Amino acid sequence: MFDIGFWELTIIAIIGLIVIGPERLPKFAHDAGSFINKIRNFVHNAKDELEKELQLKQLNELEKDINHIDDLMKQAPDRIILGKPDDDKRTDK
Repeated sequence: MFDIGFWELTIIAIIGLIVIGPERLPKFAHDAGSFINKIRNFVHNAKDELEKELQLKQLNELEKDINHIDDLMKQAPDRIILGKPDDDKRTDK
């Protein structure tokens, strides 16, 4: 993910050891790991919510299309049996 090599990790550990100190470094590393884990969970949950909303929107659009087709199917027998002209056909004047 971050593409950190061995030497970069070693330099980060040495700087952390100098700045934080050997006594507090393990707790700091644990807290940093917990924080990163919380961020990953948050991003994962946000992504899932966005995907659910997108699927819901697509389902609503599909429902509208199905209802439109259903309305057209209900009108079709009347047009065929009773000979009603289609609304979109032009009549000669």
